[in-house]
Amino acid sequence: MLFADLIGRRVCDYEVVVMCKMISGEQVIVKRVCHNVSKREAAEHMKQIIQDRYHESLDLNRPIKVVVKSVNEK
Repeated sequence: MLFADLIGRRVCDYEVVVMCKMISGEQVIVKRVCHNVSKREAAEHMKQIIQDRYHESLDLNRPIKVVVKSVNEK
């Protein structure tokens, strides 16, 4: 049993899709699978990746939309 299971976090693989807009108006969609993390950690990690990768051209007036789905559930 994992320590995360003992404290109530659900740790599994999540598919994370992030949608955001650039200053130029171009929409960017990034899709990844995060392994052995909680749903919140997967979302926060992807937001950080987007902010790091597109820090110069990201439109900060638009929200960053994050959709997280479990890979293990069908």
